[in-house]
Amino acid sequence: MLPILSYVQHYKKYHAARFEVASVQYGLNQLEIDILLFLHNNPDCRTASDICRYRGLAKSNVSAAVERLRARGVLTVSPAPDNRRQRLLGFAPDALPMVAVLADIQRCSLEPLFAGFTAQEQQTLQDYLRRMDANLLRELNKE
Repeated sequence: MLPILSYVQHYKKYHAARFEVASVQYGLNQLEIDILLFLHNNPDCRTASDICRYRGLAKSNVSAAVERLRARGVLTVSPAPDNRRQRLLGFAPDALPMVAVLADIQRCSLEPLFAGFTAQEQQTLQDYLRRMDANLLRELNKE
């Protein structure tokens, strides 16, 4: 079991290191970067609740980060057409070049992780992880 936990810790350290320069350049913390990338990579998930649900982040942390990004003119917040209480997040036009840079950093940092893997091995890994996730969800639903 210990190796899985160390893999997670190694990846978190690697991930944060990849974004250090952009963090300083754009004045963003890692949570803000992660929120922007989540919205970029998941265009159908446009609410703070989506971010909390899929990333497992505390609502208070996400709300504060979204507010900082909105105040800086990076994110827009607008009411959902079918639910006035729900707020949809979007990118301000001026933020799009920055988000593209962050997405490129993410893409470039993921490529080395699969060095030496065949396409079939990558697919097999995805299949195993999907099965593990299903097992985790099944166990969580027992509680």
